[in-house]
Amino acid sequence: MQDFFLSADGRTVYFRSSDDQGPALFSVAIDGQGRQRLVAGAFQGMTPTADRRKVFYTEDRELFGMEMSGQRKKTRVTFSVGVRVDQRQEWAQILDEAWRVMKYRFYDEKMHGTDWDAVRAKYEPLLKYVGSNEDVYDLANEMIGELNASHTGVSGPQSEPQSSEYQTRFLGFELMPDGPRYKITHVYPDGPADQEWLELKVGEYVLAIDGVQVRAGDNYWPLLNSPLNEYVDLTIAASADGANSREARIRSIPSLNTLKYDAWVAQNRAFVDKATNNEIAYVHIQAMNQSSLVKFQNEVNQFSNKKGIIVDIRYNGGGNTDQQIIDILERRPYEYWNSRWGAPEWGRRPRQAIAGPKVMMVNWRSASDSEVTPMAFRQLGLGHIVGNPTSAAVIATGSYRLINGGSVRTPGSLVVTYDPERPNNYGINLENYGVAPDVWVENTPEDELAGIDRELQAAVDEVMKMLKEGVYQYRGR
Repeated sequence: MQDFFLSADGRTVYFRSSDDQGPALFSVAIDGQGRQRLVAGAFQGMTPTADRRKVFYTEDRELFGMEMSGQRKKTRVTFSVGVRVDQRQEWAQILDEAWRVMKYRFYDEKMHGTDWDAVRAKYEPLLKYVGSNEDVYDLANEMIGELNASHTGVSGPQSEPQSSEYQTRFLGFELMPDGPRYKITHVYPDGPADQEWLELKVGEYVLAIDGVQVRAGDNYWPLLNSPLNEYVDLTIAASADGANSREARIRSIPSLNTLKYDAWVAQNRAFVDKATNNEIAYVHIQAMNQSSLVKFQNEVNQFSNKKGIIVDIRYNGGGNTDQQIIDILERRPYEYWNSRWGAPEWGRRPRQAIAGPKVMMVNWRSASDSEVTPMAFRQLGLGHIVGNPTSAAVIATGSYRLINGGSVRTPGSLVVTYDPERPNNYGINLENYGVAPDVWVENTPEDELAGIDRELQAAVDEVMKMLKEGVYQYRGR
């Protein structure tokens, strides 16, 4: 497999690349002249024959061949390969690979104080009881669990793959029984039901779904498990008796998660706006990934005129954007560049910064990079942390492919704080540590049921106290 090869006469180089039309096979003379686009395609796994008259490659998991002269017609190559697998030997190999990969790739050469050879001797005899892929994954995970480390695990294809028979669709509203019918109790903003032409309102009744009458107590979900297509027809009425009913056609969606998340963030932001008289910004970072980072950057731009900010990273499972987030949070304004017609805030440098007090919210479901971030926030003195201790699961991880197509997740890099007074400037190992808040507060199950967020209230109280004290209000020199 290669990305280029020479023609039989050695005068032309064929190579795969991309241009504004997409990926393709190209040619260029050996002196670099006369580049040409020959045939469209990605040409994955490109392998020429010895005489260079033909090239083989894969496309959409199929094998193709193409003559290098004439019209260069693509031809699908059909073949079959018989493979005999000794299942028990493969399971033994999976366990052996999982053990070996952890031995040589785990970030701590002392294996968290575990005798790794003894661990293997303990679990290997249990292979004789394994009866499926799932069993060997469980056995390997029990073995790796002896390390007491996060970001680990073995997974892979099932022995008996289970097909997904249903894809439940959602209509973007909630229903509750009310008398003989179901009543709409909530319509999710910006969801499929929140469309001007539908005119759906809270308090209206759903009489039928795709022509099937629905009464209070009926299980209507099977009607949404396998609709004809993504559109669902509803019969709606203002009253349970069905008088003056009308038809509505909704384009359903496969999940409400994004709508519920957006509604939760909007609710929190409205709470903070009201409680702080619009002086403090509220942002939630859903994950430490690129899309969440871009959203955070846009929100900092949007709220740059605020006097402070609450950065909420509760329920954030991690990623790898701590450097970018901390970089933004530690910025301080230093100049203005303004024309005579521009508003003062237009010329502030840096534009992407909030100069006032900052509070970061964490909880026990803030994990991995969303533990690295609050620790850096504390070490750099950027503000106060509110909530409850983070998950204590911080190792930089990767994965290794196993013989059957599965993988073993392997923590390859430790994460420690910076401490100039210790060897290598290594400070605290964040694995099994858990970042504690400056202000400890935790929502109870009763709070959740009542819709009370005492953690957010505590964050508001803390940032307003900081604003009043003026200590964290950057004033320059």
